Amino acid sequence: MPALFRWIFLGCLGRVVATLVTLLAIFMIAEAFDKARYLGHGLTTSLMVEYLLLKIPFMVGEFMPVILLLATSIFIAELSRNHELVAMRAAGLGVNKIIMPLLAVATLAAGITFIVGEWIAPVTNQRLDTIDRINIHHRPDTRQGIQWLKDGRRFFRLQPLGKQSGEQQFHLVMLKTDDAGHWKERVDAARASYHDGVWSLTDVDISHPREDGMSLSHLAHLQLAAGTGPDTADPPSPRYMRFFELMRYAKNLEQAGLASANFHFSLQRKLAVPALCLVMVLLATALCMRMGSRLGAASWGIAASIGLGLGAYVTGSATQIAAAASYLPPGFAAWLPDIIATGLTGFLLLHQEGY
Repeated sequence: MPALFRWIFLGCLGRVVATLVTLLAIFMIAEAFDKARYLGHGLTTSLMVEYLLLKIPFMVGEFMPVILLLATSIFIAELSRNHELVAMRAAGLGVNKIIMPLLAVATLAAGITFIVGEWIAPVTNQRLDTIDRINIHHRPDTRQGIQWLKDGRRFFRLQPLGKQSGEQQFHLVMLKTDDAGHWKERVDAARASYHDGVWSLTDVDISHPREDGMSLSHLAHLQLAAGTGPDTADPPSPRYMRFFELMRYAKNLEQAGLASANFHFSLQRKLAVPALCLVMVLLATALCMRMGSRLGAASWGIAASIGLGLGAYVTGSATQIAAAASYLPPGFAAWLPDIIATGLTGFLLLHQEGY
């Protein structure tokens, strides 16, 4: 590894680590003050410490592009202020000699972000939600609303209706698919209860697709064996799934004619966030690279980086809401922050070259 490459790489990496630690410390303090009001009301000190530590993977996954943008901007501003960029250019070194080690840092950060989001965050998110539900908001029953269960090639949609004769009643919709994911049978039950591996259905409508239309039938009662019931599975959440789990689940839901926007969005975000790390380094370069010691210009570049970083985070949150509400296609919504950042980076780089 050339000495210049190593020097720029380690310098930028050091700023990234320092920025990450600083933001995590600020978050920990703010979150500790917020959660301290629940101490003694279901939340203990050890649980609060565990909760804060479990939040770290979430912070890394959500804010790594913003951290890279800010840290790289600070590093480039320091190089500009100390005339080191001028010395490099005077020695005949191209801009690529500066950008390549910065992109190496971004690639490392992107890899860490993907690994955390793929293998660590799904586990910590489940524990976080458990602490939040039981110890903070005191909602031990997970069946507060509609939930989806999966049993082989069958998908169950359950809507709680309350208890009757001591048994929880649901409105049940069951969709059965073939190996290719195409739906083969739909069962709608006005009331359903689950006991000993069997669903007891009342007022049941059954439909099957046919080449010439739809086959419909009605039964007053139906027994349906199933290995998954409301007491053996939680509602699936994209936050608990890995990449290929999301891919399979989203495909099955889509082919069965069910809403899959949240799963497609989460699937695309697993790729879009690491990719945004690379774009943010180039954006910081376009904002802050100066060939002199113009401290005011460099300071404005850092301020712009902070604003753009916050804007990217807000845009990511807004696009998730828009995708869930079907205002935007989930794939486009997930990649929209990347598209905006890439366009802005290209514009700034072309502007600096006089175009």
